[in-house]
Amino acid sequence: MSIAGILFDKDGTLIDYAATWEEANWRAALFFGDGRQDRAERLMEAGGWDRETGRTLPGTPLVAGTVRDIAEVWAACMPSHLGDPDVIENLLTPMMTMNLPVKPLADLGPLFDELLGFGVQLGIATNDTVGGIAATLGATGPLAEQNLMGRMSFAAGYDSGFGGKPGPGMVTAFVDHLGVSAEAVMMVGDNTHDLEAGRAAGARTVGVLTGDTDHEMLSPLADYILPSVTALPDLLQDIGLKNEGLPG
Repeated sequence: MSIAGILFDKDGTLIDYAATWEEANWRAALFFGDGRQDRAERLMEAGGWDRETGRTLPGTPLVAGTVRDIAEVWAACMPSHLGDPDVIENLLTPMMTMNLPVKPLADLGPLFDELLGFGVQLGIATNDTVGGIAATLGATGPLAEQNLMGRMSFAAGYDSGFGGKPGPGMVTAFVDHLGVSAEAVMMVGDNTHDLEAGRAAGARTVGVLTGDTDHEMLSPLADYILPSVTALPDLLQDIGLKNEGLPG
């Protein structure tokens, strides 16, 4: 069956997670830790930061979860009168997207154009918020002049009404948006949540090795594993799609 659409995860797949989000994570942890480094470290550890390596571990709330997931684990670390997940979530959402130093993992504009030349449609499905999409790849972010979102026909965050990954809701919504069978869609991501969402929706799954999740963890869930999204055009050619180029 031909491929009609490619649905991308965002962080770790299209943009460098650590370079883009690490500073924002610490800024938020210090805020909720009342400016104390020890409290901030406790919050970061609850979210998945590993003190020994200084890395945030794969599959943890800070890497793969929603803002709500982060709010809930942080609330559990705070005194009961301060640890209200609803309050934390509402404060985190704008706080995490201020002045982000977005670092793409590829030259995304030309890559998207090349993929569009195969006749596929593109979309994004992220456990970030809709505001986070705008602040990284969209109109309010530093890459706004590249019009990356203008090349996509679909975009969803966990707050779009389809649920978060690893649930299938965002993938199914993209399938419905295209009006095709799920097998005609590829879900591309760097962590197990992405591929679990794709599998649950019946889509093909493509793991990329640009995040913190390794080949061994991705392979049981992936139909294909690529070094990065830049290898997608070759994959489409390998499975028989022809690049006719964009209309002049």
